[in-house]
Amino acid sequence: MLWHQLIACAVLALALTQLHSASSQTATSKCAKNFTEVGDQCLLAVNSWLNWYEADRYCHTKGAGLLSLKNDTQLQLINKWLNTSLANQLELWTSGNSLGQKGVYFWQNTGEQSRYLPWATGQPRPYDGDCLMLTGTYSGLGVGNYRLAIRNCSNWAVFVCEQQSQNRSTRVCLKPEAFEMAQVVV
Repeated sequence: MLWHQLIACAVLALALTQLHSASSQTATSKCAKNFTEVGDQCLLAVNSWLNWYEADRYCHTKGAGLLSLKNDTQLQLINKWLNTSLANQLELWTSGNSLGQKGVYFWQNTGEQSRYLPWATGQPRPYDGDCLMLTGTYSGLGVGNYRLAIRNCSNWAVFVCEQQSQNRSTRVCLKPEAFEMAQVVV
């Protein structure tokens, strides 16, 4: 009788050890590789000079779109992040444009009409182009206070790709005859 209890405890301990090992191998992140979590967004700073169309296409190759803006809190977080990720860059592309209807702006990556438009001084000037760019101002601490300005889409600038936040986790599937890893998007 004592041997049966001892074997049952050993089997239970082994099962619990495997379960703990499997759960400790679960890695969770909101952003894909190379993207940085900034507030509720996953952003990738790209220090390559491209026109708006090429920048948008580049972001799509990364499973993302150009940056869009939702509110002032988000813009403040982006301003801080840009000081380290794209330091000293005065202008960068966003996904905002009026390519479909002059003077009405949409975020290309979401398809939503732009409700939050923090214009730079002297903007908007629709005759300057159809695409929205974040433009910063120099201060003693570098570039900051990014605001929106309208530019010709064929101009060249650096840009930020935005990936929609996803909960990604790696889970271990235990089978008696195999060890497999699967990536699950929750």
